[in-house]
Amino acid sequence: MSELIVFSFENPTGAKELETELVAAQDAQKIEVGDAAMVVRAADGRAALNHATKLVGRGSLGGIFWGFMFALVFWGRWWGLSVGGALGDLGMDDDFVKEVGDSIGRGHSGLLVLVRDEMVDAVLDMAEEYQSKVSRTTFSEKDEALLKTIFLTSRE
Repeated sequence: MSELIVFSFENPTGAKELETELVAAQDAQKIEVGDAAMVVRAADGRAALNHATKLVGRGSLGGIFWGFMFALVFWGRWWGLSVGGALGDLGMDDDFVKEVGDSIGRGHSGLLVLVRDEMVDAVLDMAEEYQSKVSRTTFSEKDEALLKTIFLTSRE
């Protein structure tokens, strides 16, 4: 199983600082992250998404997945979208998406990390000193396989 963990910071640099620490820990083989992306929201409300390529492991979901998550979190409510359907079955319900969107406000940043269950505690421990808001949702192996099928095959 895997967890999608979202670390939300009330400043524009917190996500980058945590990403730097996680990269160092991964380089030292203390942790292994499946995939990650960083969101920085400017004071005017514009948000930018960056795939955290230095944290990406084998079989990552890639930019298409993170782009979809970005659109769902930041534009979905404006478009009247609901997670519903297949993604609702994957543990990303509307409440989780709303919580993430609300926690990354103007002038804030967020780090979205997909982590295998055995690494969750290590990643959470490393992030503890950064005083971020943490949102989490779980993906079963079946859910993760479905995500990979949806998003990896769309890259071909």
